[in-house]
Amino acid sequence: MNRDTTDRDMLLVSVFTFLTVSLWIFFELVKTTKTAVISTTEQFVITPITSKFDTQTLSKIKDRPY
Repeated sequence: MNRDTTDRDMLLVSVFTFLTVSLWIFFELVKTTKTAVISTTEQFVITPITSKFDTQTLSKIKDRPY
């Protein structure tokens, strides 16, 4: 076999493999985003935590004798 033919064939196989895998990943992501359902329990769990500190309690801890 000619080296140029082998190189070209490998390039074509690589390109088609890359395209196939890329499209596969893309369509899986699209399918997942369309069919993903978040239950009410999960929605409750993922609610953000408030970042409010109780400064009075922190002051009491700081002033407490050891």
